[in-house]
Amino acid sequence: MKNNYIIRPREDSDLASFISLRSKVFGDDEGFIEFFDDCFRDDYLDFLIIEEQGDGAVLQAALTQFDMGRLVIPTGKKSEIAGKSIEMSYAICTDPAARGKGYGSHITVYAREIAESSRKLSMLSPAEPSLIKFYEPLEYKKFMYAEQGFIHVSEQDNFEFLQLQFKIITPQEYNNYREKILANRVHIKLSDGALRFVAGLVEADVSGSAPAEDDGSGLMLISDGAEPLAIAACETAGPGSLSVSELLTFSEDGGHKELGLAIAKALAARCGAQRCDYMMPSRAGSESSAPLGMISASYKELAEVYSPEHGECPPYMGFTFG
Repeated sequence: MKNNYIIRPREDSDLASFISLRSKVFGDDEGFIEFFDDCFRDDYLDFLIIEEQGDGAVLQAALTQFDMGRLVIPTGKKSEIAGKSIEMSYAICTDPAARGKGYGSHITVYAREIAESSRKLSMLSPAEPSLIKFYEPLEYKKFMYAEQGFIHVSEQDNFEFLQLQFKIITPQEYNNYREKILANRVHIKLSDGALRFVAGLVEADVSGSAPAEDDGSGLMLISDGAEPLAIAACETAGPGSLSVSELLTFSEDGGHKELGLAIAKALAARCGAQRCDYMMPSRAGSESSAPLGMISASYKELAEVYSPEHGECPPYMGFTFG
């Protein structure tokens, strides 16, 4: 049976139907989409599946592909994928009424082939673990891992700090610290657009209004008064809750879990929250890390840059874009 649809980039005339689809599937509104556009500017494309029906053309699926950054590998390793740009497939969505037609697979493969045709790596972050098996047949491999969880302020920990200092830092300062911390771990160095997106989420809502004073939001440098301990990207996540979408410790290549948990608790207490959700890099050999990033590269290429048998820390993607 001949396909009755096409895949093409979004045009200006598609905006209303594109916003409607994203709102239906993810709850995104026009303000958020404008915010995303402003962050990534010319470094992204929206791909659409347009199906021809009896009463005209209908938008049935969409995918946004943006420049997330480049793959950084530790000094001493060599691979053709080192330094390659990464195109992230984001907000992959199908109209609920059109599911079961394979549109999600088709648009994902299309975006991957577009990225690879420009000698870039294609990557995605499954919105839930069950989707990993969906993407594996589309030539994506599990590669980027992280620890995710939450801690309550009332929980005990093994770290007692007489004095913690919290300092809001600029996006560029945050990125500089981030690269220093992750230098010995396979990771993604964020593009300017990705950094603007992250900074915009934690420093202001999508309408541009500033967060309330001392509400816990911001890009933070945490120290003990003498030495830096960690950096964190924090945003409020509802009454009594703080979300730390990235927490990197200056020890253990960003993944000192006990220290990270203590800092997550301190961040929550600082803004009066009772709970803190966090994400941070995994330790070598961790049994609780989750695969949050899948990448389009061969097993041979991935083995060249990361070997769990040698006790190396797992590759770390950073901020998730599901």
